[in-house]
Amino acid sequence: MRREEAQTIVDALTECIRTPYPLAQKRQILEADEPPEGYEGDFTRDQEALREEQLVRRTVFMEFSRRLAAAESSKAGHKKSQHAVPSISPMWADLRFDFGGAPIFYPLRQLHFQNADFASATFYGPADFFGATFHGDASFSAAQFTADASLHGANFNDWVGFSAAHFAGSAEFSGAHFADAASFATVTFTGEADFSDAVLSAAADSAVSAFNSDANFSRLNTASIASFAAVTFDRKAVFTASTFHDEAHFAASVFNRPAVFSKSLFGGVARFAGVATKQSAMFSNVRFASAADFSGASFTQYEDFGGARFDGDATFSRASFIALPRTRYEIDFPQGANFSNATFAQDADFSEATFTAHVGFYKATFAREVSFNGASFEGAYFADATFGQGADFRQTSFAYVEPSFGGGSKAQPRRARFSAQADPQDYLFKARPESPHGFSCGTAKLLNRTFVLPVGAVLYDPDSWNEEKQEYTRVSEPAQ
Repeated sequence: MRREEAQTIVDALTECIRTPYPLAQKRQILEADEPPEGYEGDFTRDQEALREEQLVRRTVFMEFSRRLAAAESSKAGHKKSQHAVPSISPMWADLRFDFGGAPIFYPLRQLHFQNADFASATFYGPADFFGATFHGDASFSAAQFTADASLHGANFNDWVGFSAAHFAGSAEFSGAHFADAASFATVTFTGEADFSDAVLSAAADSAVSAFNSDANFSRLNTASIASFAAVTFDRKAVFTASTFHDEAHFAASVFNRPAVFSKSLFGGVARFAGVATKQSAMFSNVRFASAADFSGASFTQYEDFGGARFDGDATFSRASFIALPRTRYEIDFPQGANFSNATFAQDADFSEATFTAHVGFYKATFAREVSFNGASFEGAYFADATFGQGADFRQTSFAYVEPSFGGGSKAQPRRARFSAQADPQDYLFKARPESPHGFSCGTAKLLNRTFVLPVGAVLYDPDSWNEEKQEYTRVSEPAQ
């Protein structure tokens, strides 16, 4: 059969699929066992009519799928991998399947689709694409999902677009695999959205989307640029243990409920500039393998970067860490910012940052230069922190208590450590004149050099690290 003849047949069949069917809107009512009170019409007859129409229309999809699967099998032979979707024979690859604006009111699970266009389609009742395979480009742009939508385990071999689509029920994409670019830009998810264990092998764009219910992206795996810029998360957003191999864009996004990124890996640049979190933000044990930009970010209530590793430059300049008044029901909720045990392998910039609650850098490591120039604190705890090069605390302000660089007991002292191999002029401690509290500084000596440090801090020799003892063996007396 020639390609033109095949396309003519396909067009005739897809036209049938696009034909309006009024009973489609009553699908969920008619699939119930009993009619609702006051049902207009003959419930039993409408049930039978709906089932017959569902069977007819789904049969069209099944026939398409059977031929696509046969073409795939003959083209690919037996060489298949878990996620690789074999190519379709040339004639089938050129065919277009236009379901645009169609009413879809039946399941389409575990079927094969080729160049499928569902733009502006309306899915009445559950939209079931469980385990489906999409060859060629697939479009769901401006589609309306009136109930739950399941694309669990679906495979998208080429570009797929959901831009401007609306999911009124839950959206199930867990375990889905996108081999090419995927667009979810300006999509609205009214129900819960589940992208857990999804694999995005190419660029993914979810910019300016809105998640009105919980969004689960745990164990998400993105191989290329992933954009969540200017996205609004109205409920909890979970990205736990996700892997972003390339750049990840969250700039200007808003998290109105907890944002959880714990144990995730950012392989490329992580862009969170201007992000706003209205409740807790959890970045504990996250690894940033490249630069991390949180400049101008706004954090509210509690921020946990404990154990995070920043392998590239970390920028928190002009970021605000805000504590809000709590109700009696929230009195036990933590507030403040936690950077305990965080590691900054390159430069760290907290210049002009604002901390309106306590911030802890206990056991944090600043391997290179760190700047708090112009930062405002209520209180800050740097006990057991390690500074490897410069530390700039000029023009800082402390509202309630002076910063702590020492503590603990005599048996277990907790002293901030400053490298004696740095230039003494690179350690700068000077609060703003109007600051209610400032630095109590003294001197410490090591390697025949004298440094001005906060009282209680010590100098250490970086060359004296003892792997067995897990400590530096050449350390000065505390500054006094």
